[in-house]
Amino acid sequence: MGEAPLDRSPHLNSHLIGEFMTVASIPTIAVFPEERLTLDQKIEKWTWQLCRSLEKNYEDYHRRMITSNSERYEGELSQYAKDQLESLNNGTANLMKFRMEFGRKYIKIIQQDYDTFQDRNEYRDGSVHAFIDRLTGEVYKPASWKSPAKIVRFDLRLLTDRAKLHDPEFTGWAGGYLYLR
Repeated sequence: MGEAPLDRSPHLNSHLIGEFMTVASIPTIAVFPEERLTLDQKIEKWTWQLCRSLEKNYEDYHRRMITSNSERYEGELSQYAKDQLESLNNGTANLMKFRMEFGRKYIKIIQQDYDTFQDRNEYRDGSVHAFIDRLTGEVYKPASWKSPAKIVRFDLRLLTDRAKLHDPEFTGWAGGYLYLR
């Protein structure tokens, strides 16, 4: 019995926060039960979850920087800091995002920054965060935009590695966790 291909198109999940509606796309594969997925589909799902972990890590970092700066400077938040916290709280902050790009051998995780220069107001690719082998789930630090470093850093097939990579407290949006220790 052949496996039916999964739809990669994102489905929209929306909810209201205050008077703003936030929309987050969730690919079908992310909500499929893992026992029904093939290994390459599981790797895609786990990579998507890693991207969400990195985004949560950056959100926590951003919030921590705003509040720690206020403590450092007489305990009072500037208007800019208040506006930043408000946008974080109501879900309208234009924070860093991470997206997946599928290549022949690797899934490339790309960091995206929100660009407001000359009223662009759009997300633009920043740098490659990591490479994931599409067949094995091995995670690599990038050597360049097009290729990974030679040494495997983590393996998404291993429960301990996967638990670490899906934990925003362990991962780092800047990629420090990908360096050899």
